[in-house]
Amino acid sequence: MSVTFASSRLAGELIAPASKSQSHRQMICAGLSHGQTRLSHFMTSDDTHATALCLMSLGSSVKEEDQSLVIDGFAHKWDLLPVFPCGESGSTLRFFVPLAMAICGGGRFSLRGNLARRPMDVYRDLFVPRGASWHMSEGTDGAATLTVAGRLSAGEYVLPGNVSSQFVSGLLFALPLLPTASTLRVIPPVESAAYIDMTIQALEESGIAVEHTDTYTYRIPGLQNYQAKDSEIEGDWSQAAVYLCADAMGAEVWVRGLREDSVQGDREVLSCLEKMGARVVRDHGRIRVEADTLHGVDLELSGTPDIAPILALCCQLASGESRLRGCGRLRVKECDRLAGTVEILNRLGGDAREEGDDIVIRGVSSLKGGEVSTFRDHRMIMLVSMAAMVCEGPVYADDVSALSKSWPEYLDVYRRLGGQWA
Repeated sequence: MSVTFASSRLAGELIAPASKSQSHRQMICAGLSHGQTRLSHFMTSDDTHATALCLMSLGSSVKEEDQSLVIDGFAHKWDLLPVFPCGESGSTLRFFVPLAMAICGGGRFSLRGNLARRPMDVYRDLFVPRGASWHMSEGTDGAATLTVAGRLSAGEYVLPGNVSSQFVSGLLFALPLLPTASTLRVIPPVESAAYIDMTIQALEESGIAVEHTDTYTYRIPGLQNYQAKDSEIEGDWSQAAVYLCADAMGAEVWVRGLREDSVQGDREVLSCLEKMGARVVRDHGRIRVEADTLHGVDLELSGTPDIAPILALCCQLASGESRLRGCGRLRVKECDRLAGTVEILNRLGGDAREEGDDIVIRGVSSLKGGEVSTFRDHRMIMLVSMAAMVCEGPVYADDVSALSKSWPEYLDVYRRLGGQWA
């Protein structure tokens, strides 16, 4: 589905959608529990639906009720090497590979889109020497099946911290289920460490003990039981960042439902915008951002890469030069988001370039509009829609269907706040 976005001014109020990252984690903890869990303020997306399907492959019952998700924990019923439909969700795939090995002795993971090309060698190199078999068979249009067979064993695991925190989280979910204790050591530098903290928080709230023996070294006792516990999903700082950055560029959108004490790393969007000269306004649980002018800035974003594209747009309209550092992991997302961000900005009249893992942006006074590719990536679509807000002419986006991956109602919210698209 192609869309033409027109210049517009956004104003109003929205409730931040449910955190996709926290939803994955709370769903898995609920699915591994014995009993029923209700997750309120839940939003279904393609990615969370993939996690729900994988939980059902383990025997869990998952159903939606009045903006809540109700999960009855897994019943220990599965076929040999069950199928786990991961769709295009990297989190789902990386979380469920060690879980399937711990519970079922492996599984067949069906993948779509770009997921088969995203890095998985961390697990392969970890599990194959321990006796597991690993086979990837590719079909057409990005479809693929990863087959992993082998039992996860307790012991000492060492992971690199500079690829994806999702590998660490996957093991943290699975190791408590094993008969004896394990040790997990993550080799610095550790990117997106806040996501590991989010996983540990979800585990601890579900009665799972994770002992810190050193920085990024964890001892995980075995024979632990997940405990069912109702909870409310936090608002998503990654998604809210899009509108907070829009505020810095002239919108007036209040965002509700965000916890400033959250362990979500993308809450740092506020400090990033303050460094550019913006002000954060708080009013009875609402947040928005104001800015008379923005100036160039040097930001380290290796821990929060998801907010890099929308911050790059703010930098494009700031005075002077900006550098967004540590954006290398953007290359292995749904698309190469580093290259995609640079291409979109330049096609709209900006001045951006890649320098290794950095995005370097020289501010311009205005953007002109034009035709752009969204690379079938939900973050790129949001970037394009907000760029249109400040462009002199319309912006033609070739495909916006990927919004269903993380925020299916995005275009409806955008229009309600004054955004124009057709």
